[in-house]
Amino acid sequence: MAQHIGRVAAVTGAGSGNGKAIAEMLLEEGAQVALLDIAGDSIAQLAHDHANAVAVEVDVADVESVRAAADRLRSEFGHVDILVNNAGIVRGTNFGELSVEEWNEVFAVNSTGPFLVSQAAAPLLEAGAAARGARATSAIVNITSVEAHIVISSSGHPQIHYNASKGALHQLTRALAVECAASRIRVNAVAPGFIETPFTRPVLGNPEVLAWLLERTPLGRVGQPQDVADAVSFLASDKASWVTGSTLFVDGGWTVY
Repeated sequence: MAQHIGRVAAVTGAGSGNGKAIAEMLLEEGAQVALLDIAGDSIAQLAHDHANAVAVEVDVADVESVRAAADRLRSEFGHVDILVNNAGIVRGTNFGELSVEEWNEVFAVNSTGPFLVSQAAAPLLEAGAAARGARATSAIVNITSVEAHIVISSSGHPQIHYNASKGALHQLTRALAVECAASRIRVNAVAPGFIETPFTRPVLGNPEVLAWLLERTPLGRVGQPQDVADAVSFLASDKASWVTGSTLFVDGGWTVY
């Protein structure tokens, strides 16, 4: 379905996993896509393979890097219609050994990063909505986690800095939905459960962990990046034009229990 024809999208963490799947889906659906990632090599090939993709190397935790990326988007496209804040990191250090440096590192990427990118992109998103007519909206979609809502972990203990950073992103989503409404920017979140990505494959390769996971998942399978991409595509589309401040759980029913 080519529901994003003519739209301009920017996806952070587009080099692998959920971000790559999201970027590829938006490209398939007709959007021009800015691939944002701290690892330039990871997005170079994808940009090479798609005429409508542009690779933009950026550190979402660095103010100047984010501003430079926004300037690049302005010069390339003039506006943005869709922003997906997907970039994130996971660290598994236990609470007793957790350093403030690691705590700050996780928050810098998972919470401050979406704030910085959203703030820098807001004028471009507002311009995108204005260019498409009086009732049009642009969209920010933040990738949070079920761990923004419940404390679980595959590491044997709560990952408190990851839990807390995703909880902060959940509240940022809700606050921005109110703040950005006057600019005709909708802000929603997708909260994935266990998705098979480079981050999770080592854990999912443990038969005991996999059995525990499947037992707790009503739909009885591990999620795939495509599941997350499908949810993002909906929230970024006109089909969700009256949806803002919401979280769509993509977890196979995990949070039902």
